[in-house]
Amino acid sequence: MNRSTHSFETRHVAVSSEKLVRLAWIDERGLRRCLAGRCIDITNRRIHIEVVAKIPLQIPVILRTEGISRAGSASVKYVTPSGDTKFILFLDIR
Repeated sequence: MNRSTHSFETRHVAVSSEKLVRLAWIDERGLRRCLAGRCIDITNRRIHIEVVAKIPLQIPVILRTEGISRAGSASVKYVTPSGDTKFILFLDIR
């Protein structure tokens, strides 16, 4: 691993609020659910996303971020209300 790769992987990366994150998961009824949200920030181990629906804790999700070439799986660790109709998700990236 070269130094530039290591440096990128271990530091906090702020992401513009225009970057969309697409989430997909299987709900408690076994149905596939999809949702797009606004990326607040991202590192190699976590991501904060603002969304319009609450996703249950510990649910595994597949995520894809647009514009920063990031895709993979994660799990919902925390959910915080943000205003009247939005939520901030804290996801651990696997």
